[in-house]
Amino acid sequence: MLVGRRVAGGLILLGMLLISAQLLGLPVPQGGAGVAYWLAAGLLWPGLSSRNRLQASVLLIIGLACLGISVWLGGDFELRRLLGSNANLLSMLVAVSFLSLVSRPTNEQDKPLPRGRAALASTLAAVHVFGSVINLSSVFIIGDRLAQLANLSREQSIVLVRGFTAAAFWSPFFAAMAVALSVAPEAKLTQLWLVSIPLAALGLGLTYWQLARQTSSLVAKHGSQTEVADFIGYPLHLGALLLPCMLAIAVLLFHQLWPVLSILAVITLLAPLFSLVVLVVTQRSVLAGIRQLTAGRLPQMGNELALFLAAGVLAYGLESLLLNANLSLPVQHFGALAASITYLAIVLLALLGIHPIVCIALAASLLSPLAPDHTLLALVFLSSWAVGTSTGPLSGINLAFQGRYGVDSFKMMRWNLSYLTLMSVCVLIGIGLLAHLLEV
Repeated sequence: MLVGRRVAGGLILLGMLLISAQLLGLPVPQGGAGVAYWLAAGLLWPGLSSRNRLQASVLLIIGLACLGISVWLGGDFELRRLLGSNANLLSMLVAVSFLSLVSRPTNEQDKPLPRGRAALASTLAAVHVFGSVINLSSVFIIGDRLAQLANLSREQSIVLVRGFTAAAFWSPFFAAMAVALSVAPEAKLTQLWLVSIPLAALGLGLTYWQLARQTSSLVAKHGSQTEVADFIGYPLHLGALLLPCMLAIAVLLFHQLWPVLSILAVITLLAPLFSLVVLVVTQRSVLAGIRQLTAGRLPQMGNELALFLAAGVLAYGLESLLLNANLSLPVQHFGALAASITYLAIVLLALLGIHPIVCIALAASLLSPLAPDHTLLALVFLSSWAVGTSTGPLSGINLAFQGRYGVDSFKMMRWNLSYLTLMSVCVLIGIGLLAHLLEV
């Protein structure tokens, strides 16, 4: 089993390298990355949770059924397209995993943890900043430190989950951005950030306000709550902001210098290069770092790998079926109203336990005939991911949180319902503002 995981890690790394070579214009076999990812998924399949295996199987069956019907209707079938669906997206996620080698919050085990309002603010900022770069591992690094003293409280759980998922609004290194840009590659990041970054700030501010206003009377009424003065948090140092800021600036700069490359492609090429340069500058072993990835972090991507590959088959099948069946939506224009309805539908499905990537694949296929503005479409997908995953009881973050810290995911849903409601109002206003700005 251990050897199989190492081989799977090597195949995942190979898939990313093949996509990178393809982006650089090097002669590599078309579809090779897709084959590598599918082989890795097959090796990791026995170790996946039963829920993820079931969900991936259902997506595959539906996607293949749609392809079968499409071919029966006279449509074309491309094996390379089937195997390579979402290969670019997966390569971006693999590339981002390199950042975990160089960007981790300092684990100051001997220093006392801060308390009170300042601790609440610093913990929100810490999990948001580090989560925007190294994704879910930031939650566990900070959560493990807090859990050393006692089981995580309701307030600590809310802060970690909401602070992390809010990064989906804007972070170019987040899985949400990879998914959004894979179906909306022409999205203009600078225009998108005009709305999505304020939405992330609103999410963090709303969380701080809701928890900071808990007075002694509220705590006495709801026994599971703790007063803000008793909140034990995690420190954030200004120096920790340097690397995330440098990465974001580098991505935008490279995209301006080579506009032919999408943001997704720039991140895929830049993240590993940036990480390896930092390892060399700090005199750490590059080979040791790569071995650490292939033996550890990359094989842990089994659930993401299976889900994204299966979702890619679903998206290809739906797109082919809709194209050949001449189906159409009852709307002819993707403006603020259609975008708002799409957002609400994805969030509702998230509450029912359906992963946002599945909803995004379905929505992208259905909306494609409308030729939607990609920037507005990306905002819808990022917002639904950011809000839906924080509240959905079967989302990856809430299930991972439950497995690691014993916090029931349905309790997390109840704790976050007010957040979902208020943030959805903010998102709908943001969608209206962006639609007006884009004149769509």
